[in-house]
Amino acid sequence: MDLVPLLSVTIVLVVLGLVAVLAVAVAGRRRLERQLQSARADLGLLQDRLDALAGSLPSPAAAGGPPAREQYLITSLADQPEAPDGVPGLAARPAGHDLVTLALAESTIRLAALAHGVRRALSPENRNRIRFEMGREVKRSRRQRRRDVKEAKRHLRAHPDLSEDAA
Repeated sequence: MDLVPLLSVTIVLVVLGLVAVLAVAVAGRRRLERQLQSARADLGLLQDRLDALAGSLPSPAAAGGPPAREQYLITSLADQPEAPDGVPGLAARPAGHDLVTLALAESTIRLAALAHGVRRALSPENRNRIRFEMGREVKRSRRQRRRDVKEAKRHLRAHPDLSEDAA
């Protein structure tokens, strides 16, 4: 048996395997570098956006110090005719038309929730579950009734004098 061709084939296979592993590693590294560059670009965009938002907010020193405590009390909102300027999250009282719109929207949401609940309650899965539970309850009550009748008969056999009083 000649070992030289076998040895040369083995060396070629090992070299090809190493080249394949190296190619996969290089491709993976390139992919990771592209992802890193993309993440850095996204981070830069987010940082620019954050800087722009931070620049648009008034500084506490420019606003005359910390805001007054009364602006954040819920009880003080009813006294204000409209929302103060520059305070996000506080809204003015709704006008008549807006109040009607809000009431209709709330009613519509409640009606949609009710319709969803009814649709879910009447689904085939729930109907089957209810039918199964009702069947179990009927069987349980029949068994209980049979037990009660047997107990009553036993009681009457043990006390025959009670059956004559009942008649």
